[in-house]
Formats: sequence, structure tokens, C-alpha cells
Amino acid sequence: MPRIFGLNIIAVLASAIALYFIGFLFYGLFFTDLWVGLHDFTEAQMIAANENMAFGMLHGFLISLVTAIFIGLALKRFGSDGMMPAIKGAVLLWAGFAVTTLAYDVVYAMQPVMLFLLDASHLLVGFVVVAIVQTALDGIAVKSEYA
Repeated sequence: MPRIFGLNIIAVLASAIALYFIGFLFYGLFFTDLWVGLHDFTEAQMIAANENMAFGMLHGFLISLVTAIFIGLALKRFGSDGMMPAIKGAVLLWAGFAVTTLAYDVVYAMQPVMLFLLDASHLLVGFVVVAIVQTALDGIAVKSEYA
């Protein structure tokens, strides 16, 4: 398999697609009304978002791709060479970086706690799925050369 920075390209792309799809499930299917309501978007903002949907979707996928790459690199550096170590590493990354970064919005931007919980849940599921997909598709996709 072709690799970039030691990561299996196919596994990274598949995990990025999975992460992107999880975002669709959370925000586009299951919790759309909750998410929109918590943001208190105006009608004009909703119209503008719909008019720029392709732009947003492309950038959303690029964010998913970068996230999948860096989760893979971190898990590789941790030496996560099996499914459970990869999942544990993903949860550690989520708790240490994603949750704490999202918490700033609650503290300083006065975002609703429910929005924090929704976004944090999305990222927890996404981080774990990225780890699972990369490990399942290529058992050494996240194995460290240091281990």
C-alpha cells in the first residue's frame, strides 16, 4: 500500500470519508433541528449557507481529511498497533484536545452547553471511527516505527 508519512493513504482516505459521513449523520440527519436551534441562525444565514453549500461541503471534507491524517500520525507516534490501543489513543486525543478546545466556546463565546455536548459527541464518535477504520484497513497504518 502506498504510504505518506508512514500512513496508508487508502486507510486515511477511508477514515476521512467515514468522519465526514458521521458529521452528515449528526448535523444533517439526526440532530439538524437541535444544532440549528442551538446556533440560533437567522433565515438570512440559513439561505447564505444553502447558497454556499458546495464550498462548505468541500471544506468540511478537507477538515475531515486533515483530522484523519493527524489522528493517524498521533496514533502512529503512540505506537497504537492494535484496535484497543488505537481506540484508547483516539479517546485520549479527543479528551485532551477536541473537548478542551470546544470548551472555550462555552466559556468565552457563551455557547450553550448542549451545543458543546453535541459537538463533543460528534467528535468522540468521529475520532474513534477514524482509529477503527485506519486500524481495520491496515493493521500497521497506525503502528509506530518507534514501538
